[in-house]
This record gives sequence, structure tokens and C-alpha cells, in this order.
Amino acid sequence: MLHPVADSWPADLLVYESRAQTVVLSAALSGFLDDVETSDRRPVLLTPATSRITWAVADRLRRAGGMWAFRDSSGSLYSALSGYEVQELTELWEEPASDSRRHEAFTRKPFAGHACLSVDIYARQRADSGTVIGELGDTFLQDLDLPELAAWGVHEPATRRWNPAAMTRSIQEQMPASRPHLAVNGYNSALSTTVARTRTGLLENTRGLIWIGDYEMHRKLGGAAHIARHEQVNRALTRLAEDFRPTVAMVSLAHAVQTDYGLGQRAASRWPDEPAAVLIGAWAVRDLGLDVDDLARKHDVEHVGSRRAPSVLLRLSGPDPVWAQFVAFAHDLDEERLASALAVDFERADRGRS
Repeated sequence: MLHPVADSWPADLLVYESRAQTVVLSAALSGFLDDVETSDRRPVLLTPATSRITWAVADRLRRAGGMWAFRDSSGSLYSALSGYEVQELTELWEEPASDSRRHEAFTRKPFAGHACLSVDIYARQRADSGTVIGELGDTFLQDLDLPELAAWGVHEPATRRWNPAAMTRSIQEQMPASRPHLAVNGYNSALSTTVARTRTGLLENTRGLIWIGDYEMHRKLGGAAHIARHEQVNRALTRLAEDFRPTVAMVSLAHAVQTDYGLGQRAASRWPDEPAAVLIGAWAVRDLGLDVDDLARKHDVEHVGSRRAPSVLLRLSGPDPVWAQFVAFAHDLDEERLASALAVDFERADRGRS
């Protein structure tokens, strides 16, 4: 039973309430999030404590700057991100108070679940008739030795037979900024792609959750550091630099649960995402004037892609915690200059959505 908007909630929020055991990116939920993006209000998805949400729902909610909350059997409200109780839904965006109660599902050891690659790729595309959207994600999957994409759509379940030309036409109709388009394979993996027009062409953002096995097994193998050294991951990122025009791409190790419609999340403690590898595209390398030889003395980096316009691949494979390695790398590049260089196209794309 759905209650898209509750009048009793604060005026700056829009609340979508679902009692489904698995919440999918249905036409109704997608339309709700579309409406939010054209308003000044923030979205909240409200479910029972036992509900699970698909990755597509989690990704779309994140793109919209929204939050997921759940209600337990006593009627109390909790953040599905942290597990802390909230009195008002506006508290979902705030740090929990020191005396806040935490739901019992968040006080236990993280649940047994699936290990996945969480990917986030930004790439520039030419704004011409020969550009086909979707090939980047499909190629990335195949370079990981995984099955090619099988279906696409803008809602779940994705039911249209995979056809990148058809998906491209759908995206073209929505320019200057498209809504997310989903694509799935038969191997428990899903991608979401948006495209926005920039001053110099198009900016594609493809995100995804790609199943790679049992999470506990990958933790024992070394977690994100093992992923960073994995042959297929390195090959996929290298091919990305060779065959496309990436601005930046990140691959992380993620913890997910099975839902009725593929991978997703439930309201319980989970292992945090761990960055494994970062690809900085040739355009950003040139703009930053990176000295790769100097960086290589401190970090596991190498040139990949074209010799004339090389990209830089950073592997977070060292003995230090992966986030510490990532912060140290960003510090050596000068965080402000790095953020400025990588944000140029993103800002232009954001202006295309407004």
C-alpha cells in the first residue's frame, strides 16, 4: 500500500511510504523522485523495518539527495543509514544526538551478504549522431569477464531487450539532461546511466553494483586491497581509458543483500564501502600537470591508455587502511586543485539539469 505524500510531514520534505517487503523503482516511485528534483523539497522513503530496497532505489534516492527511514512495530522512526532513532524526519540529515537510541539490527555484527563492485564512472561523449550510450557499461562488464547486458528500462523490473541504440534515443529525447536509465544482466548486476549536455559535448555518468561473490570470502582475501590488484579490475579500467574518454572512475568493494529483484540493501548494520581503485582520465591528468613518476614513489599508480594522452590508474593496494591511502593520494595532488579539475564538467552538467 502506497502513501506518496503525507500532509503531516514538514513542508520542506516529500515522503513516499511503502509497505512492500521489497521496494523497487516502480513508475510511481520514479515519478515521485522526478517531482522532487523539480521542487525545493527533500525526499524521504519510509518503510517497515523488515523491508529491503533494490540498488536502483538506493541509487536514485542518493542522486536526489534523499534519505531512507523505517518504522518499527512500536511506531518509532529510525534512519536506515545509521539505525539511530529520530523524532522528526528532518533529523535524518543531522548527526545523531549522543543519547539517541539505536535499533537492535544495527548493534549486531553485519549480516552475511554479497560482495559487489560499486562503480561510478564519468566520461565525456561527443554530441553527434554517432554517439551510442550504454556501450561503456556493457564493455566494462565484459572486461570483467561477466555476461553482457540483457535488458534496460527506466523502471524496475527492466523488461526491454538490451538495445543501446534504443536507450540512446530515449536519452536524446530528454536532453539537455536525462533521467537515470537502468540496464541489467542475468548475473545479478545492475547499472544506471544519466547523460547531460555540457558546453563541449555530453557528460555520461554510469553507476553500478556488480556481483562478485560472497562478502566474507573477499574480506578474507584482503578486501579492497585484493580488488585493487585483481587482474580483471585492472583490465576493465585500462580498457576504459583506452576505448572511452573518462574524466574519473572509481571502483569500490561494497556489501549488499539479495532482494526479490536483484541486489540491494536492508535496514541493518553492513560493512562500509571501501575504495579499491581510481582512474583519472587524460583530460584531468593534463589539466593537473601530474608527475606520475613522483606519485609512484609514494603510491601504487601507473600510466594507462594512450601514450600521447595517458590516464592515471591508482590502486589502493597498500597496507594502510584504504581510506587513509585515498586521502593521502588526494593530499599529494592538492585536494582543492583536484576537486576543481574534476568538477568542471560536473558543474556544467548540473547546470544542464536546472
